[in-house]
Amino acid sequence: MQLNGSAGDYEVYEVFVQYDHLEHHVHVGSVVSSSGEMALQVARENFLRRDDAVNLWVVPRGQVFATSYEDADFFAKEMDHSYREASGYPENAKLWKSFKQRAIELEDLIRD
Repeated sequence: MQLNGSAGDYEVYEVFVQYDHLEHHVHVGSVVSSSGEMALQVARENFLRRDDAVNLWVVPRGQVFATSYEDADFFAKEMDHSYREASGYPENAKLWKSFKQRAIELEDLIRD
């Protein structure tokens, strides 16, 4: 999206901040600026006034490639990987507990 103004064309930039060398960049918001260099300055003033950071990215919104909200097929799973999910573990624990309660002890076998 470009905004036309008397001082030139302005563009929306998405701002990403890396707070520590071991962390990923995090999207923190957007700024409107006439250039990338100015967007860096505006982002620093708006988003790093109180926080420390090690890196700052600004990306023109028009350069961000995104999926459409209507494209649900894009996120559909192509193969069934339900065997990888841990949803069955609580049920397995209940079954194991009931099995152990009903299991015959070695002493019971010896007595018989």
